[in-house]
Amino acid sequence: MNWQEFAWYGIHFEAPKRWQVGEIGPRYLMLEDDVGPALELKWGKVKGRFSHQKQLRHLRALQQKKMGEPVKECSLPTQWRDVLDKYDAMGFSWRGEGIGGQGVLLYCETCRTATLIQFYHKGGSRPEKLPRRILESFRDHREDNLVTWSLYDIRAILPDDFNLMQFRFEAGEFELAFTSKRQKLNLHRWGPAATLLKERDLIQFAQALIPNPWGIGDPESLGEGKAVEWRLDPPPTSWRQLWGRINRRPQFQWLRIWHLGSKNRILGVRIQGKKSINPRFIDWVCENYEAL
Repeated sequence: MNWQEFAWYGIHFEAPKRWQVGEIGPRYLMLEDDVGPALELKWGKVKGRFSHQKQLRHLRALQQKKMGEPVKECSLPTQWRDVLDKYDAMGFSWRGEGIGGQGVLLYCETCRTATLIQFYHKGGSRPEKLPRRILESFRDHREDNLVTWSLYDIRAILPDDFNLMQFRFEAGEFELAFTSKRQKLNLHRWGPAATLLKERDLIQFAQALIPNPWGIGDPESLGEGKAVEWRLDPPPTSWRQLWGRINRRPQFQWLRIWHLGSKNRILGVRIQGKKSINPRFIDWVCENYEAL
């Protein structure tokens, strides 16, 4: 069985590659297989004291409203216990006509994240070792102040002070929009590149996509035409500094778009800020953004 990485809003796990994203939201994922829902995850930061029983009551109310079936607390399966020993964990299950579920409520004292992980059982049975493998790969934080974002065929690593504000996954185009106290950052992905670049080069594609961005002239070609870049970096004059305090529009803006021929994809990174953008940071973001 082939496995794929899923990473979203701070959590990370691996699941069968044939499972597809059925529903997606802020701190929510539903994966589906060929017979219906397979795995559901909900998570969030906890303020104050965490209570498994309170979360279970909320889950019962939600599940009965959604499925009409009661949720019961149960012991964790033996094969789950050793891979969840670093969490405060409580098991639960429910069963209805033709469908059932078994899962766990997790709480991590380190990052104060509570997570609901629920495996659905519908129709044919799934391998017993599959939930353990998924739970063994599950993480709700990294130790290096970075966050991994990996869905569909893109993967990025960003500092944890960049918060995801908007996202869209449409046929042919993905976009993730982040913001921090200092900067705005957008990740783009387009495909298939062979079709998009059939009758034009990368510069023409970029100019059609973002006509004369910010009014800063022509792009610079990088890597023998495999990448193009725009940059707006005003000179440090006293007038510009004063205008920057008044004008809300970012004064420093930068965009790079590059073609990955082997993946048949086009990727783009756009960064905006009130202060000069460190070229090392620009290169680091691009190096850590990839098409899978």
